[in-house]
Amino acid sequence: MEDLERNLLTTEAVAWPLERWEQLHDFAVGGMQSPGLSDETRLRWGHLALTAISRKEPSQTPQQTMADSAHVRAYMIREFGVSNADAARDLLALCSEILRNVGVSLDAGARLAEGWKSGPRDQMLQLRRIKNMLTPLLPVRALLTGDDSTFQETLAWLELVPRLP
Repeated sequence: MEDLERNLLTTEAVAWPLERWEQLHDFAVGGMQSPGLSDETRLRWGHLALTAISRKEPSQTPQQTMADSAHVRAYMIREFGVSNADAARDLLALCSEILRNVGVSLDAGARLAEGWKSGPRDQMLQLRRIKNMLTPLLPVRALLTGDDSTFQETLAWLELVPRLP
């Protein structure tokens, strides 16, 4: 693992083809989810998965990148707890980033969700991307407590998820 982490800092790694980043992502997610490893090692694998996602970013839409990242980060939060010292496990930051990438207001999202079956394909895809970004937060919903407006807005969006395509 140390060799891989060191290798990612080289200029050669920056030039890796997309397929190699996808392989690293899959491999790292497997390591992160491996219960036989220590928490510290699993967290390191999670960070490697996030590195791979960021390197795949130019080949994806911002919403795809956010959805991929949200899956890894929400898993890390669920398994290892919220941490303000670890940006990957900062729940408030994750919610804020998702809300920035949603692209529509909650009211507009609710209106679009009502008629998504009869709406244009682009609109349906937009709603699907929103759902893909929000769904990873469902298992950590109970952690969205307090009066923070970001948490309140996130909870409102999560109520809308079942109505999205």
